[in-house]
Order: sequence, then C-alpha cells, then structure tokens
Amino acid sequence: MSGPTESERPVQLRDNPMVAMADEAERPTRWWLAWLVALLFVLVGLVLGDWIGALVLGHPAKDQPRAQFLELFMFGTIALLLYLWIRVKERRGFSTFGFRGSKPVGRLLLGLLLGAALMTVGVLVPVALGDLATGRSEHHLSGTGALLMLVPLLVVFVLQSSTEEMVFRGYMLPMGLRQLPGWVAVLGTSVIFAAIHPGAKVVGTLNILLYAVFACLVVLQQGSLWLICGFHAGWNFFQGNVYGVPVSGNPEPTSLFTFGPTSGSRDLLSGGDFGIEASLVGTVLLVLAVAVAWVALRRTRGGAAAPAEAAPADAGAGT
Repeated sequence: MSGPTESERPVQLRDNPMVAMADEAERPTRWWLAWLVALLFVLVGLVLGDWIGALVLGHPAKDQPRAQFLELFMFGTIALLLYLWIRVKERRGFSTFGFRGSKPVGRLLLGLLLGAALMTVGVLVPVALGDLATGRSEHHLSGTGALLMLVPLLVVFVLQSSTEEMVFRGYMLPMGLRQLPGWVAVLGTSVIFAAIHPGAKVVGTLNILLYAVFACLVVLQQGSLWLICGFHAGWNFFQGNVYGVPVSGNPEPTSLFTFGPTSGSRDLLSGGDFGIEASLVGTVLLVLAVAVAWVALRRTRGGAAAPAEAAPADAGAGT
C-alpha cells in the first residue's frame, strides 16, 4: 500500500515561516498574554490615535472627506504600540511581523488587484439582480470630484488594512501557533477578529469570520503578510471609496461611484447598511476564497520555505 501523496500529508504549521519569525524573540510572550496585549493596544490606539488625529485635522465631522484620514493616526498608533512591545519586551525586529520575503511590492500589488476583483464581483452580482444601483448612496465628494482624493485614501486603507493584518495574522496568529494546536490558533484569532466588528448581525459576522480564516490561510501559505495586506486594502478601498458601499457598516465620505441598495432590495443580497460583507454574495465569494487558500496551503504543506531557522523547541516558554 503506497504512502500519502504530497497533498495528503498533514499541514505542518509549527514549521511555518511566520512561526519561525516569532521564534526570533529573545524573550517570547505567552500566547494568552500576547493576545491580551494586542487587543489592549488596539483599544488604546483607536482612542489615543483618534484624539491626536482630531487635534491635527481640526475635529472634522464624520461626513467630511478629511475625517477618513483619522485612520492614519488611529492605526498608526496601534502599529507603533505593538512594534514597541516586540522591540522592547520580546527583543525582535519589525520585519518579524511577516514583512519579509521576495518581491514584496509585487505581492502587495497582486493582493490589491485580487481584493479589488473580488469586491467588484461582490458589487456587480447584486447590481445584476436589481438589489444595488448607482445613485443610491450619498457622499460629500463623488464622481470626478473624488478623483484627486483616491490615491491618498488608498494609502489610508493600505495602512489600516496592514495594521489589522499585522496585529491578527502577524502577531496573534504566530504567537498562538507556537503554543497551541494550529486549528485553535486560526479559529481563535478569527473569532476575535469577527467579534471586534460590531453591528454585523449573523451573515456579516459569519463573513468576517470567513475572511479572517481566509487571511490566516493566505499568510501561512505565503509565509509573509504582503499579499494579504494588499488584498485587505483592495477589498476595503474598492468597497468604500470606489463603489460607495459601507465598509463594515461605515459609509465613507468620498467615493468615485454611488452604489447603494435599491428600493425594496433584499438585505441578504445587497448587504444593507453594513455593506457587501453582510450579503450572501459575500458569503459565497469568501467560502470559495477559503477553499482556494486551503488547497494552496495543502500543496505547500504549511507554507513557503522559512526565511530563517526556527528557535529551539523550548522557545515556547516566556512571560
């Protein structure tokens, strides 16, 4: 009887490059403390960054275009706090979050295109079914008046999305994988990610959970964050600033197009006030994305070759 084929062998997540980078810590943190610290920094960063940003930007109203730039300060503060933690406490570098590997710009751009393409399908399907139409959402800037703002707003979403990926898939996930069964680390971080997106209801929460699982699989298959940072940014940017659909329930004040639910539309298809992430169209797309990512990970049996040797097996100890 022949042995298992390459695709049938178990996925070895403990040997993944993302875990190897976390193993570079001279003073590693226990998984539960790492998760608590990361969530604390998210909370503090959002509050402190919003306060700093409001002072710098002149306390813009939520419907003012410059209000979206508050996210630079909020997510920038989160990223800074988490970096200081791993630098001072764990004694490892910024790149160990997963910002390593070949062709970083190419991977980031590829992810951006893939995220934009998937969101485009997510919008066009309910448009074809009559549940979304242009001219159905209001924005302070739209059409040609929004063009000059699109590039800087893309930068905002790259920072916002990359910070979320850094926290959940660049820090919490590998710290969990060092000390927990792989499925617990993936599912645990994904549930927490979904839980911090309030107002999503059942379908929206399910879809955010599916996205988080997909993101974990992509990061583990790639052995870096570059591709998923681009994907996340492309998904959010095209949803909010290109098509005008709310991003996780948050309408953006600037958008190229003005898509929104039609009169009598079905929320399960349009996503309602939450956006495509709360639609069954989004569910189908994300289920397919998870399936593709899982197959890709299985083919690499745990991810790309590690960029550095893992620390000794007892590196799981720490405070």
